[in-house]
Amino acid sequence: MEALTQETLAWARSIGLSPDRVAFLAACPKFTVCGEHMKHRKNIEDNPNHHLQKLGARYWFRLRRGGKDIFHNIAGDVDTARKLRDEMLAAYHSGKPIPHLNTRA
Repeated sequence: MEALTQETLAWARSIGLSPDRVAFLAACPKFTVCGEHMKHRKNIEDNPNHHLQKLGARYWFRLRRGGKDIFHNIAGDVDTARKLRDEMLAAYHSGKPIPHLNTRA
C-alpha cells in the first residue's frame, strides 16, 4: 500500500472524503469482488423452462450457440413445449437435423 500524501488527502477533502475513509479505501486489496455482484452466475440448469419463452399464448424455443440463433414457435402448453424442447436439444447436441423445426428455403 502506498502512503497517503498531503496531495491525496487534500484531493479527498475536496470531494468530501475523510482521511479515515481514504485510509480504509487505500487498504482494500485491488480487484476485490463482492459476491453480490455475481448474480449473473445463476445455475440455469435448475430452471425447468430453460430455452423456453412464453409470448402470448405460445411457447417459443430459443437457442443461441456457436453463432446460430434458433427461435421457433413450438407449443401452446408448457408440458408439450418441454418435451419438444428436450427432443430438439438432444438432436442439436448430437449433430442431427433438429426435429419440429420448420426451415424456410
